Amino acid sequence: MTKKNFNATSEGVDYEQLKQYAEENKLFMTDAERALWNFLRTNTYIGEKFKRQQIIGDYIADFASSNHKLVVEVEGKYHFKGDQPVSEEQRTADLNRMGYTVICFSEGEVMTNIHKVGYQIKGVIQKMKVSFASQNPQTQSTSAASPSGVASKPAGTAMRSFPMEVKRNAWAVDAACSGNPGPMEYRCIDLSTGTQVFHFGPVHGTNNIGEFLAIVHALALMQQKGITDKVIYSDSVNAAIWVNNKKCKTKLERNAQTEELYQIIARGEHWLQTHNVTTPILKWETKKWGEIPADFGRK
Repeated sequence: MTKKNFNATSEGVDYEQLKQYAEENKLFMTDAERALWNFLRTNTYIGEKFKRQQIIGDYIADFASSNHKLVVEVEGKYHFKGDQPVSEEQRTADLNRMGYTVICFSEGEVMTNIHKVGYQIKGVIQKMKVSFASQNPQTQSTSAASPSGVASKPAGTAMRSFPMEVKRNAWAVDAACSGNPGPMEYRCIDLSTGTQVFHFGPVHGTNNIGEFLAIVHALALMQQKGITDKVIYSDSVNAAIWVNNKKCKTKLERNAQTEELYQIIARGEHWLQTHNVTTPILKWETKKWGEIPADFGRK
């Protein structure tokens, strides 16, 4: 998004005046705002760049990520549209109409458990990165690349030579899980370039769920981008069967900790049930070819 679009204001609102208000707000941040800002700008866990006191339309957001059109607010103060008071409901509705997702935290939440706040922000961003093409904008990925929006080679990944039988025009997917269940993540690597196409996690789950979602994510992204000449490699027989049956047959307990993951699973199943899958899903032969290129290297 260009700076011009990010800072666009409606007619009748003085942008220079908004800039002045934003600078004043930076000088007089509350303790909770300062704590959250320090967390957002220094903590690598969230992995996204935020700006403070960002002008969006006629409003000044506490913190905003232009990459994901996400606004993070600390509750407990008056809101203004330009220099006119406005309700929180109207402000949020206006930002939603501009394509922004708004999440709010109380001062108490920020001051007593900043890491839980960070986990919730990370969860919202993760939902945005899951690209099941038929879902609403809040759950779609913003790019077909790494979380930063740029295709990148993951640390420790290098171009490999493969046997002639391995198709080069392919994506390889894999998942890793510390424990069963435990922190789970998955990713996709383009075999022709060695670059990371996407990465998701960690979230609380299982390896089989990660393998299933990785395949669905790749299928949906290929269809969304009009890619019809590639194949997908996975080393998980179970995941391929689940995808073929359009059902994630996990035994993971559904509770408060896993509810978000179950919602992602439901979106993946819905995508499979409403789309015609033509992309071949091929078995990666680990014994013959070595670890799949998307492997996280933790064995």
